[in-house]
Amino acid sequence: MFSKGVSDVYIHRGKQAVLQTTYLKECINKGLLPFIEKYHHNGNYLFWPDLASAHYSNLVKERLHEKNVPLVARQDNPPNVPQARSIETVWALLERKVYENNWEAKNLDALARRIKQKAKEFDQNMLQAMVEDVRKKLRSMWLDGLYSVC
Repeated sequence: MFSKGVSDVYIHRGKQAVLQTTYLKECINKGLLPFIEKYHHNGNYLFWPDLASAHYSNLVKERLHEKNVPLVARQDNPPNVPQARSIETVWALLERKVYENNWEAKNLDALARRIKQKAKEFDQNMLQAMVEDVRKKLRSMWLDGLYSVC
């Protein structure tokens, strides 16, 4: 998610969590870097992943450093503060959209199609506004406490 749009959804098909090599190939190299080159070539952005291990692996951090992608350091990325990260709200909204009207997946392919379909239905202006409000939210949380933006 960026102030200029949202990249395509990547759906991992596997029984384990996404490994660092998969995350690097599918999400960073195929998704994030082309998106940055297209919309943020001016360098005015910050990559703020969640705390998944693959996001902070040495392999991924080296690639981001090589491409001059500024990254929120793991020690500066607070756990359990979803109100600070707009993407957490997006995941909750997407989950609601996917399962609205008691929809049930018949199989993994149907679930993947539904997720991609519902992600495309998001109002891009709303998503962009959420990203643009991050600085304001963080400042408010710093001044008025973590729960001031809930």
